[in-house]
Amino acid sequence: MAYSKEQLVEMYKIMQRARLFDKKISTESRKGKLVGMFHFGTNQEAFEAGLMPCIGKDDYLRPYHRNHGCLSMCDMKLYVAGMLERSTGYNMGIGGDYHQQDIKNLHLLPLDGLIGEDWLHCTGVAMALKLQKKPGVVICVQGDGGAQMGSLYESMNFASLFDLPIVYVIMNNGVAMTTPTEKECKCSEISGRAAGFNVKGVSVWGQDPIAIREVIESAMESARNGQPALVEVMTYRKCGHYFGDPRDYETEERDARMTEKYPDPILRFEKVLQDMGVCTAEELKGYAKEVKKEIAEAFDWAYEQPMLTGDMTKGADKVFSYTEGGKL
Repeated sequence: MAYSKEQLVEMYKIMQRARLFDKKISTESRKGKLVGMFHFGTNQEAFEAGLMPCIGKDDYLRPYHRNHGCLSMCDMKLYVAGMLERSTGYNMGIGGDYHQQDIKNLHLLPLDGLIGEDWLHCTGVAMALKLQKKPGVVICVQGDGGAQMGSLYESMNFASLFDLPIVYVIMNNGVAMTTPTEKECKCSEISGRAAGFNVKGVSVWGQDPIAIREVIESAMESARNGQPALVEVMTYRKCGHYFGDPRDYETEERDARMTEKYPDPILRFEKVLQDMGVCTAEELKGYAKEVKKEIAEAFDWAYEQPMLTGDMTKGADKVFSYTEGGKL
């Protein structure tokens, strides 16, 4: 499928936004200005560039826990403020980086702290959409570690039985926390498991945002027509499980082999855009500079916002929802 220059440039900006945001977090953390656990997605930013343009106003996203590319659907200033525990940010600053959500306005679904449980929650959201005859699709993203949990297969079975509008996405980045994928799974492609549930399954190389976008668009169209889908994005994580993780579990030989198989997606896409005649090297530098400025301004603004205080977190409304069950 052909995309316009505007669409391709936006995909490039999403990739840069994800990587530069991670770098900014790293810089601020080393200065002692941030607290909490941060999960970076170095070398897998093409996924976000392929996914985010597919999310429409009626769709719901359960983002990946390394998915800073989801910033493209947020107000970055509010996101950073929420991450910095500022009361004016998303979720009043209670959620930090990992648990930011906005179901009502952004359709950004919450993340569960238990690996694999969100497959079930998102399937429930898809059921609600169908029962309420709403047009959206649910996209639930988790890693290859989460794909080993039985909850995914219970979810696919249920979604298939009831023809639910949901796309399950597995970010297979070569390692689940500290366990290489080959030590947790004998399948060369996890997506092959979908066939047992009559769910459309496909694997895609995770360094090509255009290929990823085409696969996601097709999967979402399938889900809208009553056939849930499973998309596996094959990539490699060039960073630790969390910020500060020394990656002692990764060998030099495996790292070199995986790096060759999954090269830097940003450098690759820059070459693609130049070879296609879409952008010049100078234009690409300009776009990256623009994104870097956007991030810096968001942090500067957020640091000026009022801090969250303990009394603000008190009250049942901070723990329980009074929304009618199942109503979106």
